Amino acid sequence: MAVDNPALEARRQRGEMVEGWAFTFCKAAFLALLFGKYTLLATAAIATGLYLYAAASGVREWRCFVKPPWVVIAMAGIAAFQVYWQFFRG
Repeated sequence: MAVDNPALEARRQRGEMVEGWAFTFCKAAFLALLFGKYTLLATAAIATGLYLYAAASGVREWRCFVKPPWVVIAMAGIAAFQVYWQFFRG
């Protein structure tokens, strides 16, 4: 498919690359759920930020087993819960 606007295509390619990073952090968050203390908080927060960036760049096909927008909601929820659990629970 020919692209009329090279700037938009470059932006989309960058978004796809960032979504790839977000997918990596999505997998890491799952593994940290099983093994980590602060790892889950960090990876869920990073995945949330990277998925939001990917979405803002026009990427709509994400490889995480949880599909948009649920992956962002799930990762943000995990990060928020971890902040509470690590720092605010009695």
